Amino acid sequence: MYAFDIIIKNNRLQEKYDQQYEDWVHLADSYVYFLERTGQIIAGKHQFSINANIIRIPVICPEKDSLSLKYCSAYNLEVIEKIEQNGNEIEAVYIGRDSNNPNYKVPENSSYYILRSGWESPLLCGDTHQPIPLYKIPCTDHNGVDYDNIFFWNQDYARLYGLWLSSGEYEKFAQEQLQDHKSAINKRGRAIAKIIEKLSGVPTYYFLFNYRNCTEEEDKQRKCPITRQTWYVKGKKASSFIAFKCSDSRLVSELSTNSNHE
Repeated sequence: MYAFDIIIKNNRLQEKYDQQYEDWVHLADSYVYFLERTGQIIAGKHQFSINANIIRIPVICPEKDSLSLKYCSAYNLEVIEKIEQNGNEIEAVYIGRDSNNPNYKVPENSSYYILRSGWESPLLCGDTHQPIPLYKIPCTDHNGVDYDNIFFWNQDYARLYGLWLSSGEYEKFAQEQLQDHKSAINKRGRAIAKIIEKLSGVPTYYFLFNYRNCTEEEDKQRKCPITRQTWYVKGKKASSFIAFKCSDSRLVSELSTNSNHE
């Protein structure tokens, strides 16, 4: 992955905290936010630094050309137009390779996709398990102009996962929602996976959370919750990225890390 500094310069403003100045900062924030929603930059808490009439935002991109206009959503193209109409300039300054993912390359020609929350992108290559930026597939929402259905599903899933991970009073509720294929969050995810498959032509599986208090052998004997077919992939272990796969239901999962391995 690649590190850039996004620099937004306003040629008409000085550092004066009036409504016009606030509108400029708000547009810059919107621009970065929409870049996240298309996967052009890795989501995170981006540090905005402002010096007089220049805003600088460090970001991480999957590819060197990730910030290209051809990948922007219709919404962000409108934001960019407003920025430029107000006398601003947008520049992306290349800094270098991201130290956390220096050898990452966007997977190509995947035999199947996996929709799974919790990674740099919720869309993964089934062969390499590497993240695929959303802008690499056709737009999935609002009549083909953005990826909002994926973006907001991913946010809601992360919130539920956080409730489960915190082991507080909502842990049981969150685990049931994440693990039950009939829950609202999983129905949404499975529906999105079908949309991705239809638009991309690539078989798209949905990852189903699994955390059970059972033996590993008992876990392996479980059937696919939708088709009731055998879906354990022989030879897979608790450390395997995927241990269950059903082609008919388009579900994948892993062995529970809560199982007894003795």
